[in-house]
Amino acid sequence: MEFQKLVQQRFASREYEDRKIDDALIDEILEMVRLSPSALNMQPWKIKVVADDDLKEQLYDKSFYQSQITKCSHVLVFCANRDLQGQIEKIINGMKAAGVPEEQINRYKTATQLVLSGSEESVLCEAQKNVYIAVTQAIYAAKSLGIDSCIVQGFEPAAYSEILELPSNLVPTLLVTLGYAADSPRPKVRFPKEDIFF
Repeated sequence: MEFQKLVQQRFASREYEDRKIDDALIDEILEMVRLSPSALNMQPWKIKVVADDDLKEQLYDKSFYQSQITKCSHVLVFCANRDLQGQIEKIINGMKAAGVPEEQINRYKTATQLVLSGSEESVLCEAQKNVYIAVTQAIYAAKSLGIDSCIVQGFEPAAYSEILELPSNLVPTLLVTLGYAADSPRPKVRFPKEDIFF
């Protein structure tokens, strides 16, 4: 499907048919998410894939009883990884293994120092901003394969961390529910271009 059609047809689905997405399709979506762009290629995210119905039930009340959590096929829990130092080291090792010139690697190190020199709050903010990019990639990747989605901001991150037994460096930031829509899109209400572009 052309990207223009994806943008027009994708909507936030909150009701899903009672059927699971094939593992092969989930793998395709995840591969497209893996290729998401990020600032300085830090890829500061980890994504917990939840398909187990009992686990989704545990997350339901920690998501303010939003029905899409239990009715969807899969929940992608996008976590910001605040260990940016670790991510950067992995990227540098990858650059060395790929034969990237030392001069270019040194420029990369210099650029990343600005990010790493910030406070804990600014480092987390940087990671979370990048999570939003990966989430956007996920919803359009899904739609390109005929899978519907909903981005969920309303949930309790601390409770998710406990239920999913996440390490302390991972902060649940956004959820994406995936499935086959049982509801219909409403008309898109967007500001006219005159209100946006100047």
